[in-house]
Amino acid sequence: MSNNSSPWDPTSLTLVQSEAKSPAPPVRRGRKVSPIKDKFIKGPVDVRWLSQARKLGVSALWVGLGLWFLRGLKRSDSVVVSNLMLEDFGVLPDAKNRALRKLEKAGLIAVERKGKRSPLVTLIVPKDDGTSLNAASRTSPFPDPMKDHSHA
Repeated sequence: MSNNSSPWDPTSLTLVQSEAKSPAPPVRRGRKVSPIKDKFIKGPVDVRWLSQARKLGVSALWVGLGLWFLRGLKRSDSVVVSNLMLEDFGVLPDAKNRALRKLEKAGLIAVERKGKRSPLVTLIVPKDDGTSLNAASRTSPFPDPMKDHSHA
């Protein structure tokens, strides 16, 4: 070790403003901003379905409108419903969950919950004869081998 007679000077460690680097801009994470500026609901929309949802409360109606929006966007009756998607409709996460339970109890949707992940929701749309369009589309064209098809 060398014996240096000069005392240590803490001011030698201060940064001059012109030498200081500005922090890098933050990296944005999460979903991409939608390129669609004005959202719309692609029809046909079942007004009877929306009328039943309206009877369950305002949040259920907004969640229902969000579900119909996603149905048109994804071209499928089954859609994943995230908190961020419904945030665009002014629905908070807790209100979303309550509204999904109400819609499910009313028989308007079927919900497949996946723990903490966003649920998979299937719209149940009635046909004119009162049967579910979704249930009819899920039946197999083949006879059930477990059922007795004899005409005895």
